[in-house]
Amino acid sequence: MAWKLFTKWFGRSSSGHERRLLERCHGDQDLMERLIAHEVARLPNLSRAAASRSAIDRWNRDR
Repeated sequence: MAWKLFTKWFGRSSSGHERRLLERCHGDQDLMERLIAHEVARLPNLSRAAASRSAIDRWNRDR
């Protein structure tokens, strides 16, 4: 069971930035998606990887 969750969270489809963001979110996929959606709402032309990177940067600034 744990392996399925691991592969779901860290599968090939997610970028390194998404994996790092998910780690910051303690595995909370919904939180990660909300943070990415917030960044895309601010700048609609961002790729998912860039939005993940931006969310990590914002997390670092806000903490």
